[in-house]
Amino acid sequence: MNENIKAVRVYRRNLTVVLGLILLIFCLIPVFVKSPYILNVFILVFYMSTLSMAWNLLGGMTGQNSLGHAAYMGLGAYVSCLFITKAHVNPWVSAVLGMVVVGLVAGIIFFPCFILRGPYFTLVSIAFGEALRQFIINSTFFGRASGIGLPFKRGDSFLDFRFAGKEPYYYIGLVMVILIYLLMKKIERSRMGYALRTIREDEDAAAAIGINPIRYKIMAVVVSAMVAALVGFFYASYTRYIDPELMVQAKSTESVLPAVVGGAAYVEGPLVGGLIMIPLSEFLRAKYSAILPGINMLLYAVALLAVIRFRPTGILGWYMHSGLKKAIDTKILKKPPVEVLEAVELDKHRGKEA
Repeated sequence: MNENIKAVRVYRRNLTVVLGLILLIFCLIPVFVKSPYILNVFILVFYMSTLSMAWNLLGGMTGQNSLGHAAYMGLGAYVSCLFITKAHVNPWVSAVLGMVVVGLVAGIIFFPCFILRGPYFTLVSIAFGEALRQFIINSTFFGRASGIGLPFKRGDSFLDFRFAGKEPYYYIGLVMVILIYLLMKKIERSRMGYALRTIREDEDAAAAIGINPIRYKIMAVVVSAMVAALVGFFYASYTRYIDPELMVQAKSTESVLPAVVGGAAYVEGPLVGGLIMIPLSEFLRAKYSAILPGINMLLYAVALLAVIRFRPTGILGWYMHSGLKKAIDTKILKKPPVEVLEAVELDKHRGKEA
């Protein structure tokens, strides 16, 4: 057993080193890359991948396909901006308030949808997004179609979340995506995560073993909406301006694609999909949009059709059963057999219980 423990420790150490090197590369990118356009693409990757992780909690882990995450993001942006501009609340405090408001709204609006079976949640998510957008367009309080602008002032201020350059937004976006990833990983390994996956596979079986499907689905939609609201606050602070176009249906579709392409069954799926799809989309938009407007959305449609046809489980679904993963596990990470990992983990739990 001592040999098994040693092997597991070596594997975990190697995995930590690899992850640390990846994180170090991302931390050093602004040091060597000075192009504002490239940094902007990375910032876009960070907040869109975070939004996609929020969707994946519902769509991938729970099996509730939402097409309204742009509405959560937009509402979070509007609530935060209104607290800043009308009540003069500190931006960081307004972010928390925006998350709470959006979480409450999502829980109240979608609770009746989970009482019924079928595609009601998806349909209501679409209707909710469009109804909210039309309400904002016709509301003077929300600035109508003109939107809301955050005040511009000279000088950088971390307290006011206002910077002239893109490097601070890059690092804050990187921290945001890491923290939300750790949160999603924690949920996946928790009692809630097991309950959500059971509900996804068979809701009746979940209810039969004592899991309350409505309770856990409401918890998932509230957490997902709050994360989307955080992304909305980040987007508003970065662009210093928001309007109702932030909540169009196409934005919700953009939040789904990174998770689907990367692998919706995995927490890492939105990150992998975001790193591939978003830079490619931005490159095509910048290079060919004058020739073929909307080519980035055409790319999204082609990618979705290709994934559905050839790799329904996404890139990570393919990778998990590929020779590449076996080579990395054996030659780089020195991963022991699954039986050894399970035995060491079981002994660890027994030791805690004792």
